[in-house]
Parts: sequence; C-alpha cells; structure tokens
Amino acid sequence: MVLADRIPYARVYVPSSVRVKFVPGLQVNVHVDGLDEVLAGTVRWVAADPSFTPYYALTEDERSRLMYLAEVDLPESAESLPTGVPAQVDLQGLK
Repeated sequence: MVLADRIPYARVYVPSSVRVKFVPGLQVNVHVDGLDEVLAGTVRWVAADPSFTPYYALTEDERSRLMYLAEVDLPESAESLPTGVPAQVDLQGLK
C-alpha cells in the first residue's frame, strides 16, 4: 500500500524466507497498481518481530508463513500517487 503524505513510501509485508536479505538500504523494484512503470525503491525499515503469528506457524515446517512489516521509500515522482494504492515489491533474487 502506498502512503504519500510526506515522503512517498510503500508499506509491504516480507515473508520470513527473504527477511535476512531484505534490509534497510536494499534497492528493490516496486509495482504499483495502475502504473505501467516500475518504481525504484529503497528499503527504509523492517520490523524485528513478525506482524502476526498464525497458530499454524508454530512448527518449523510452517515458520515460512511469518510476515514482517517493512517500509520502502519511493522516488519523488510517486508524490502524485494517492494514499492507499496497492503496491508490491519484487522479491526475485532474494529467495
């Protein structure tokens, strides 16, 4: 989801399978619904704790279902985007 109040950024959820490599400063591609172009983003922050722990994530086999909230700064050109537009970060190469 895009939040464009001041500095535009995308709030995304990162699966635990890529959490170790998804760190502040990492450059990622961000796909925003309704835009044909891909935006270049920079990871600003990643939560240290999972956002939610489903009951089925308590075993080692199911641990990959944990998700971490993260924020990705977007370029100034994204200032015109409305707040709340769905966005997705490309995780190719991190798995």
